[in-house]
Amino acid sequence: MFDQETFRPQMHAALGEISALVFDTPDFREASFRFRDLIGPGDNRSLALRPVQIGGEAKWQLSRAGLAENKGRGAAKKELWELANSANILLEAHATAADGAALHMRVTKKGHVLLQRVRGGARPAAAAAAGHDREKDYPLARFDSAALLLALGFTGTDGAMKASMHAKYRQVNEFLRHLDAALDELPPGKDRDRPLSIVDCGCGKAYRSFAAKAYLEATRGIAVELAGVDRKKDVIAACRRTAETLGWSEPGAAFAAGDIAGYKPRRAPDVVLSLHACDTATDDAIAFAVERGARLVLSAPCCQHELQKALPANLRPHRAVLRNGILRERLADILTDAFRAQILRVAGYRASVVEFVDPEATARNVLIRASRVSRPGTGTALADYEDLREAWGVTPYLATRLAPLLPELVPAP
Repeated sequence: MFDQETFRPQMHAALGEISALVFDTPDFREASFRFRDLIGPGDNRSLALRPVQIGGEAKWQLSRAGLAENKGRGAAKKELWELANSANILLEAHATAADGAALHMRVTKKGHVLLQRVRGGARPAAAAAAGHDREKDYPLARFDSAALLLALGFTGTDGAMKASMHAKYRQVNEFLRHLDAALDELPPGKDRDRPLSIVDCGCGKAYRSFAAKAYLEATRGIAVELAGVDRKKDVIAACRRTAETLGWSEPGAAFAAGDIAGYKPRRAPDVVLSLHACDTATDDAIAFAVERGARLVLSAPCCQHELQKALPANLRPHRAVLRNGILRERLADILTDAFRAQILRVAGYRASVVEFVDPEATARNVLIRASRVSRPGTGTALADYEDLREAWGVTPYLATRLAPLLPELVPAP
């Protein structure tokens, strides 16, 4: 029997890398997968996958026991992840690209996931000849996004990208990659037939959440109910005009002016977004997600001042760092996000802190990604959080915010 607490996170991480090579690499060539139990037809346990062109359109061909089926990117990706996340165990996986890059994964008898990476070499002659003419695989280029880009102000009426929007366009595309991968890792929800509920906290102009709804509906074929909340009434009015331009009405797209803490969604959210919400607004968004049992949280923090002010100036042995303003600020940024990720783990989420986008696009390029996997307070999550809190002599705002739900986050009086 595998230790599921160890096996599942390792498998998700390995599948994430393999999935990126298979579905996001223009030079992907082929992949094969072998499962422990039967996947049909007959006594077959193996699945093969390769890219094909059907009528000039890119498809992914899934073959098992001599039977082949061509599917779009979203459908093929969904089938692979559903198989890998089922009770069946993926024992081996091999994926290769035309330039020689490869990933080889196998599961040991004790349930350890071993992943071998092979670097790519020179590109094939045909690909090399194309040089920079090869278009980068942006998620927003995987479907007809012309109306969306015009409504968001990324392009003009001539369809050309505005020079001022190139960086934002890259940010939105990188966010969609993270959202795509995170959704693949989630276990199936109880109500598969209902729309996916996304709440954007501190939504601003809601570039990313508008793009998320359009992208998921077009590439995955799932209905999305988008809700946005922001303090600024003029921003919310702009979001409503954008939704109207796109032909989206409530409850498919709904926006409300107000504070995150007091916002009451139409129903419990599946996904909560918080992208560059300032200071403790990020914490309010995370608390909102935890309190309402969101299955997935994607949070890109912005400026962070609360913990910086709370850090003791004479805390030994860190006084040499804390007396320098710029170092104190950077340290507070790191500690704040470390606390946030650890509190999410205490709350029953699998949390990771990753680079959001190229630092040249934005200096605020950290993304906290968390998916709900267990009951609150499991494993050593709470002990690690307490060690962090005691070592720095502070209780973060998020802990205080969640104290009614998780009283163990604050010290006993």
